[in-house]
Amino acid sequence: MTMHEDYEGYTKESSKLLPKLEGATLHTVLINVVDPEFNVVYLGTSEGVFALQGEVGGEYLGVRECPDLPEITNQDGYIICKHQPFEQFVGKTIVQARQIGDVWNGHGYELAFSGEENHTMIVQSIYCGVAPKELSDCLRLGVGIYENQWAKT
Repeated sequence: MTMHEDYEGYTKESSKLLPKLEGATLHTVLINVVDPEFNVVYLGTSEGVFALQGEVGGEYLGVRECPDLPEITNQDGYIICKHQPFEQFVGKTIVQARQIGDVWNGHGYELAFSGEENHTMIVQSIYCGVAPKELSDCLRLGVGIYENQWAKT
């Protein structure tokens, strides 16, 4: 059996640390950019440091524990920086961490936070049906915005 024949097993294995994020307070979010692509999201939490990153060729994501957060830097195309849209989640508790999408179809993670009922952090594979042609083997980062009430206009 080749690796590509057991994607379900590989995504299960690569995501086994996801439940460890639940209940953790987010202290820091840093992004690794290899210009122009987002490659890794680092989460500094009360339960340790975790990296959300592409696995194999980026067709699915994984959660890895890290000994430390990387230092903020900007070195000739290699960048570690904050990502302003994710700053709204700093200081909040992760109440749910779940997988979204599927291999080659937007596999990734959605994190919900206390006090943010209408916003979630989304980190997913660039391979989600609408990937820009100039990007590959990288991440899409987003903030989910949810409406919970209907208003007649």
